[in-house]
Amino acid sequence: MLQIAQNTKGGRVERTERFYTLAMFFAMLLWALSWPCSKILTHQAHPYLIALMRFSLVWACILPLMIVFRISFRLSRAQFVLVCVAGVCNALYSLLFFQGLAFGDAGRAGVITTTLSPIFGSLLSMLFGGVYVSAREKLGLILGLISGIFLLHIEDFSSLLNPFNLFFVGAAFAWTLVTLTSKRALLHPLQFNCYVSFVSALLFVPYLVLGEGIGASLAEADSVFWACFLVVSVLSVVVATSIFYKGIEVLGVHKGGSFLLLVPVFALVLSFFMLDETPDVRTLIGCALAIGAIYMLGIYRDSHLRWLKGLLR
Repeated sequence: MLQIAQNTKGGRVERTERFYTLAMFFAMLLWALSWPCSKILTHQAHPYLIALMRFSLVWACILPLMIVFRISFRLSRAQFVLVCVAGVCNALYSLLFFQGLAFGDAGRAGVITTTLSPIFGSLLSMLFGGVYVSAREKLGLILGLISGIFLLHIEDFSSLLNPFNLFFVGAAFAWTLVTLTSKRALLHPLQFNCYVSFVSALLFVPYLVLGEGIGASLAEADSVFWACFLVVSVLSVVVATSIFYKGIEVLGVHKGGSFLLLVPVFALVLSFFMLDETPDVRTLIGCALAIGAIYMLGIYRDSHLRWLKGLLR
């Protein structure tokens, strides 16, 4: 009887892990889909308006979830400060994100932001967090630096300063600050996103008074605009983020975190099919190197090497 119970429990765990493995693929697809969808949004509305609507809807969706799941609304003074800082950085990220899409391809923008952000995070943690830097992590940083040269299409110093590069390097750094702040705040992901989205939305409220043609742009928006807006706000932020953090809980940090490597690849593929953007060789090389850098910095474990050796025997 005990053996049967153990087999039943093991089968249930295996089915749960299989379900969340598929769910994580879906979540990464939604995150990647937000890049071409955001490019489409910027063709029909001002970035300030898109950001305000996005953060407002995210906040409105997360608020009832916190009530349903009985997540505390309480914040300490330190957490309040961290949430405000994260809200400002999140608003800055969104501003750079939407403005920058006017200067280049959504696919390359997605690769730059999603790959450079964790590399920046590792670098800041090593420089200011007193973290020991292993040989493997040094290799990861070197790969990250080389990938940046390819992704940013750097031929000389002036090419580094073109608007596209400035916007998306800035966006990657702003998102790094949001991520690092979230780790220090020690809040439930939904609670953190709820407050950060509220603060970010408040920062864009003045556009309702200062902006022009808001009503006309919304009246002219077509069904594609609203479908993309649903993806960029509810599906990519609320749904995908919830799946990701639950997947991390079920699958573990390292296995769950490895799914992040799919986002830049999906971003390139989706931008190709939705926007007819064909990535050049430098972008593909930079993407591969950046994925290798992220793997070396945060995902690699000695067991992976043992598994590879066993596979080659």
